[in-house]
Amino acid sequence: MPSTIFYNKDNRLFGNPEDNKVHDITEEDIVQLWYYAEQDDGWAEAIKKEVTERDKALHQGHFKFDFLQDEMLMSQAGGTIHAMPFGLRIISFPSKRQLFRGEIQNFHHSLPSLNRIINNVTDEKEKELLRVIAYMRKWLFVRLIWKLNIVRYWAAKLSDVNYDALAQHYGLPTHLMDLTNDFRAALFFATCKYDARTDSYRPLTQEEIDVSEDTKYGYIFHVPDWCIDYFEGGGCMKWTSEHLYNKDINGKHGLMERFYLQSGDMDGVALQIGYQPLQRCHHQSGYIYPMRNTPCLQDDWHFEKLRFKQSERLSKQVFDLMDQGKKVFPYEGINELREYIEIIKHSVKFSNEDLQFAYEDDGVDKNIFPTLDNLKKSLVGYRIADGIITIQDELVDFIIPQELLDKVNSHYDDKDLLQEVGGVIHQRPEDREYFKKRCIEIYGELIP
Repeated sequence: MPSTIFYNKDNRLFGNPEDNKVHDITEEDIVQLWYYAEQDDGWAEAIKKEVTERDKALHQGHFKFDFLQDEMLMSQAGGTIHAMPFGLRIISFPSKRQLFRGEIQNFHHSLPSLNRIINNVTDEKEKELLRVIAYMRKWLFVRLIWKLNIVRYWAAKLSDVNYDALAQHYGLPTHLMDLTNDFRAALFFATCKYDARTDSYRPLTQEEIDVSEDTKYGYIFHVPDWCIDYFEGGGCMKWTSEHLYNKDINGKHGLMERFYLQSGDMDGVALQIGYQPLQRCHHQSGYIYPMRNTPCLQDDWHFEKLRFKQSERLSKQVFDLMDQGKKVFPYEGINELREYIEIIKHSVKFSNEDLQFAYEDDGVDKNIFPTLDNLKKSLVGYRIADGIITIQDELVDFIIPQELLDKVNSHYDDKDLLQEVGGVIHQRPEDREYFKKRCIEIYGELIP
């Protein structure tokens, strides 16, 4: 039976989204959605061509500049440096009009990993301590990947590094939920199983499908990007009206000084990760969706819920179509450092620098911990499942054997980075000046 599923004028698949129903779809529907994803590829390529022709005409003096149209095209085409509201400059990848998330079974309450860790904690001070520990582990991860040539070069020459997003994609707990603008990536994660022993994915077995009623079905969450994407009108406008302006004590309106990804400031807005020095994020066309204080996806009516029956055949077919997972979960240099990342996930030893970074750069609740010293006193000696927290003066460093570090770097050092980001980078003059300063900060001089 042919599929009758289609996107309506609002880019939804079903009417009455506020009903928040689960919609059963067939394998024919999945094939149709895959076809629509290929159409979205064509739409993105057409936008890129339009921007290329615009750049050529502008260079030749034949282009009439329209600021709003120009900004919209640049945000959709990819390859453009964008200053994000949480302080980073990213290189965008092409928009595709849709956002998805795939889950391999019915999890009932889909929440970010850090939400799940603190979900049963009732004391607000203890919740904030657990968050700070997760933030400090992120900063250990930052110190680890900063040893890689590509990370330093990328930060100096191409774009800021989104460490929160990388931490999320490489297994550290955060308040961020992964989304993608590619249905095929979402379908892969909804049909293929992660194997922690090999850090890779494989097809489902019938035995795994038959474990329970929940495992018999895969789920796809879908939302039109205009609803929540920061780069699109609806998502940006909603966030702006709710978060961008606040009132001071005199009742005057003003811009808030700073936003933080995991503090709740950016909740409910889908944010492009953009191209990053490590590959997993952009191979998955990855977005992050901050959810510190928002309901689970099942309770969020903006997301359409699509349910389908799992089968060994479907799982194997998707696995093969995605090149045994390599299209969305590539083997790369950072995989060689899994042992170190696992240590970081359970670390209880941190430095004063890690604590300071977490306090200043991660939006720690100053009502609970008004000073850094208050926070440190509460953390030192605090017991968690992994042990007792200690804070020391010396940096917690990771001594990687040079042979292993060379092996990791060899995965990245010969890459054509311009090709990795789609063949072009659109920089504004202020971006060029910013990265000149960053290059000097990192290398002490301007480098090619």
